[in-house]
Amino acid sequence: MRVLLLILLLLFTFSLKAQDVHFSQFTVSNIALNPAIVGNQSADFKTSFQKRTQWQSVADPFNTVAANFEAKEILKKTSVGLQFIHDVAGDANFTTSQFNTAINKSFSIDRDKEISAGILLGFTQRKIDFSNLIFEENENLQNPSFIYFDVGIGVNYAAMINDNFSFISGLSAFHINKPKQTLIDDESVQLDEKYNSYFQSFYRINNTIILNPALLYSRQGKSRELLFGTIIRYEISGFNIGLISQIFYRWDDAIIPAFGLNYNSIRAVISYDINTSDLVAASNNKGGFELSIMYIWNKEKRKAKEEIKKYCPRYL
Repeated sequence: MRVLLLILLLLFTFSLKAQDVHFSQFTVSNIALNPAIVGNQSADFKTSFQKRTQWQSVADPFNTVAANFEAKEILKKTSVGLQFIHDVAGDANFTTSQFNTAINKSFSIDRDKEISAGILLGFTQRKIDFSNLIFEENENLQNPSFIYFDVGIGVNYAAMINDNFSFISGLSAFHINKPKQTLIDDESVQLDEKYNSYFQSFYRINNTIILNPALLYSRQGKSRELLFGTIIRYEISGFNIGLISQIFYRWDDAIIPAFGLNYNSIRAVISYDINTSDLVAASNNKGGFELSIMYIWNKEKRKAKEEIKKYCPRYL
């Protein structure tokens, strides 16, 4: 029995190399996208929370939560961020817990353009809980786990073309130290590097309608992801309220509609993945719910337009 279990663990270990935890609302957490854009919000501080539940109709759901904090320019042109992610999947409660820190430095090209570079450092623990599994024999099994140190880097370019149009675009690489990724003592099993490239923009059509088109391409090992769409915000003048709708498409996988609300400095959005992949027969087009809540604030009251340079995206 132990030999069979060891073989299963080996097979499972290799499957761990496939993908990182990911969210469909990828514009919420700058830390997960690129450490170079941490602090790119329109205020001094930003905190956000995300909750995702996936594959409820196929198996035990994958449950993921993430909490993020970003501080804009705590030193001159230097911003920092903190992130915690907790993910639980399957009957064996395969658990991933991540704690990441990020810091970046920006350099002005001219008054309305800048380039930034950032680095991410973090620790991740992964483990399995055998208490929910039933074996033919009574086995006193330990719950295997491992911890690894992680490094990521990124660069970003930001430009404000005019008061109605701005954009950011960048590249990032995660797991560049290729940490060991195994439940057994096998140094040859390493976590694949992950690469992100993206484009996000802000376009004000008129006094009430704002568009935020965005595109993300990710590559990790043999896995590829292309996600694109737009966020549409309708501002209700005089009430500090914005209605949010968005539609994104993950290539060959899912259509992702979302709806939400801005009120002053708070934004809440709920989205749903409508599965369109080869799993559609098993999932019945059902994918996953995702909730995001974001809050921004300043150290003190200020004249935002004059004193805070807003690049993109202006989601709040």
